[in-house]
Amino acid sequence: MAKISQIPLELGHPVSFDLGDYVVSSSNSEAYKFVEEWVNMDAHFGAIVGPSGSGKSHLLRGWAAANKAEELLPDMDLSGLKSGRLYFLDDVNQRSEGDSLTYDDLFLFHAFNWAKEKSSKILVSAMVPPTKWPRALPDLKSRLSLIPVATIYQPDDDLLKFVLIKLFSDRQLHVNIEVIDYILKHMPRSFSSAVELANSMDRLALAEQRRITIPLAKRCLKTLTIV
Repeated sequence: MAKISQIPLELGHPVSFDLGDYVVSSSNSEAYKFVEEWVNMDAHFGAIVGPSGSGKSHLLRGWAAANKAEELLPDMDLSGLKSGRLYFLDDVNQRSEGDSLTYDDLFLFHAFNWAKEKSSKILVSAMVPPTKWPRALPDLKSRLSLIPVATIYQPDDDLLKFVLIKLFSDRQLHVNIEVIDYILKHMPRSFSSAVELANSMDRLALAEQRRITIPLAKRCLKTLTIV
């Protein structure tokens, strides 16, 4: 078999949340198993948590598409939702332009109670466990402390490599394997670093109208924010 020196990318390829594209490794296998079993669990409200760029949205939206789950939106009238259905909420602690929580405490409180009463199930994503969510309503906080949680951890090298490939693919960028390998050897081991690198390399390559090469990667690595 001929050695593949370049990742084949499809121009115009949208961001994919297909579960078939989700790479399972030691850092996310717990969350993947949780999602596979979620429909049959007794709990009616659950959470997938993990650092920025860890693939929470991919896993959550992939599950939602596979199971025909409907997205909960902040302006929804919960009384109008159907009983016995599946729902999801991506980034439960997202904030609006005014820095207020898009999904306020009362919305989550009523959603939690409604799902239990109507035998429906809600799966959400967040960066931190429910006990650390910025919520003030005591009754909501007590309920959230009891929900099942699946955690995605910082990536191992195999997963980080696939993450980089997907990030470049989503941006329709052609990147040689040797460039990917170079980045892996020199970058911090985090999802957020991979996202930051992909963004900065995309911008620089576009601004200078050039291919992504190791020298370009070196320049972006030097400006990487270390968190």
